[in-house]
Amino acid sequence: MPHPTVPPFEAVFLFGRERITRELLYTEFEAILDGFIPIPDFAGASVKAAYVQIGPTLAVTGLVFFLVSFDEQGMVDRRWNVPLQQLLGSAGTGPDMGAGAVRLVCYSQCPVAWHQKNLWDPSMQVGNNSFIAIRDAIKTNRLGFVVKSTKPPVERSSREAIAPHHSKEDVAREQAALEQRLHDYYSAELAKQVEQLTKEQSLHIATLMSQKQARLHSLQQEHQQRVLAYQQKLQQLMQGNQDLSDRNKILKDMLDTQAAKVEGMREYFAHKLKAAQQGESSQLQLMQENFALELDAKIRAATAELREMLDMREVELFYRHQNESTLKEEIVQLKQDNQQLLKNSGDQLLGRLVKAGVNLVTFLPGLGEVAIPLDDIGVYLEDPSAYAARKAGVSESVYLAWLAHHQLPCCNAVDARGKACNRGIPIIETPLEFHPGESDRCAQHQSVALGLVADSRR
Repeated sequence: MPHPTVPPFEAVFLFGRERITRELLYTEFEAILDGFIPIPDFAGASVKAAYVQIGPTLAVTGLVFFLVSFDEQGMVDRRWNVPLQQLLGSAGTGPDMGAGAVRLVCYSQCPVAWHQKNLWDPSMQVGNNSFIAIRDAIKTNRLGFVVKSTKPPVERSSREAIAPHHSKEDVAREQAALEQRLHDYYSAELAKQVEQLTKEQSLHIATLMSQKQARLHSLQQEHQQRVLAYQQKLQQLMQGNQDLSDRNKILKDMLDTQAAKVEGMREYFAHKLKAAQQGESSQLQLMQENFALELDAKIRAATAELREMLDMREVELFYRHQNESTLKEEIVQLKQDNQQLLKNSGDQLLGRLVKAGVNLVTFLPGLGEVAIPLDDIGVYLEDPSAYAARKAGVSESVYLAWLAHHQLPCCNAVDARGKACNRGIPIIETPLEFHPGESDRCAQHQSVALGLVADSRR
């Protein structure tokens, strides 16, 4: 596909707080992309920008509203790769900014789907219109574009166009023809203006819908996180309750065992005491003291044994936690080494492909076609499910549960006999709208689950 014709002038405007904060020639922006010039004011931020193509009369002919990220040193993120000029080659139309309808590329009007996430919608509100701000900045011409002045041709008046020697009938006929031409001309102009206003309003509606969709997505993600947090908290409370119940049962069993031992010893010594009641009082006193001493020694021995067993169990748990922490650190290090090896093994070839404008795109269930950056290839190959879950904005467990639901949409509730419901339910199209334990249940079992949650909170 041939590249579009380069206009006389190109510029890049950077926005901050919904207004233009910096104007750059396109060559200056290319120097920033090549890493020669940092912008400390935008360090660590994602900035809204606009690529502008300008005609010879300082009228805008093309616009690309894109996002650019800067690192902590104020340099452009090296993974940034948006072909601005190529996108304008297949762009749609926008408002008239002095030279007819401009070619426009933005979030709501993107010809290449995988570049949409790197674009943004311009503001078209009264008093905060991005198109008007760009037009006024170009008219100010702070970048110093050299413009050749052109004088419009002088049109002859209708009286000069009519030869003086024509008859009255010819004059009337020519006057009627002139009026018809003027009527046709202004009718066509009015139709063009109506069509242009319709396109501008359609673009405005599309930008408002995109903003509403982004807000809805944010609210859905926040709701998903809150529901997941509540479910985790409920699971922790239920697990803690179960642990306490198990511990109480163990202690009760141990107490019953010790009580049975003490009762047996008491019966034994009581029998000996009863048999020795006929003996001397001194012997009876000695046996009573021996009974008390032996009973105390038995209780201490049993207590010491239980305490020693408890201490050994705590030591075992401590060493087990240490071993688990060490193994987790080794696993993390091995994953990082594996990712680094994957990155270094194909870095040159992939880097050349990315510079040539080639993007690595894969299809992820629930997300569609997703472009994978060069630095994320190792992460994706290591665990595609975890990578897809992170892109979808949910945990891996939620994503896997949604994937199972999407492949087989049926109720997963199990009755007391262990039999699954398997009743057909509506498909949840996106992982963000899926709630385990609720979205994979039919209406009947959803009401039962809500009743259980309400009872547990009482």
